[in-house]
Amino acid sequence: MIPEIIAFAMSLTSTKVNDYKPSLGQFLHNGYPINELRISKIIFSGDCPGEELSAVYNLSFVEKTSLDLGEDKYRRIKVQNMNTGGFTDRKYQNKGFPSQSFNVTLGSRHRGSFLTVQDGLNKFMWSVFNKKTKEVLVSGNSYLTVKVNNSRQNRSYSSVREDIRCFGGQRIYSYYTQKKKDQILSNCPKDIYVIETTGICPGGREVTLTSEKIMSRYRRRHQIIQNFY
Repeated sequence: MIPEIIAFAMSLTSTKVNDYKPSLGQFLHNGYPINELRISKIIFSGDCPGEELSAVYNLSFVEKTSLDLGEDKYRRIKVQNMNTGGFTDRKYQNKGFPSQSFNVTLGSRHRGSFLTVQDGLNKFMWSVFNKKTKEVLVSGNSYLTVKVNNSRQNRSYSSVREDIRCFGGQRIYSYYTQKKKDQILSNCPKDIYVIETTGICPGGREVTLTSEKIMSRYRRRHQIIQNFY
């Protein structure tokens, strides 16, 4: 019985190794084969905190395991990331030719036209198929190591804007001259208005810095009734 047990154990070990052998499918970046992909991530602090990811463009995929597939206008290749569920489905010509290009970004699920990946080792399943008949011509597994390059930057407001609105009203006005401001105030029915100061972050996100409620009948000396922060 011992030789049989040893043989069985060896078969399990060999199967496990085979599962992780690189397939003959290959990622390309700008036409060159890659096993590793670097993605930049900027972490912002300061007035406008947040994160910014840089997508990687012009990737493609090529499989090398099939025989000559011949001409087929319906042939495509689907590459799916088993880590994120994200996939790309692109036109495919023939053995040895790269697929139609696609783009890659970090993510934890499928994201539109981007193939999503995660930091570390990513496992992919791919298949070449006929879009019309759904026949799968060849399939396999591939791996790609993704490394995230983190950097930190301070980010300030790109501009600060002061707006005015009548108290209780919804419409907000931007004014640039005292004449324009007086014109707006003359239309406030309750003689109370609100001045709001807003910081504009790069990318357009707005942050309310101050909000002052003011009695407009004090034309020469405006009285601030309440501050909102």
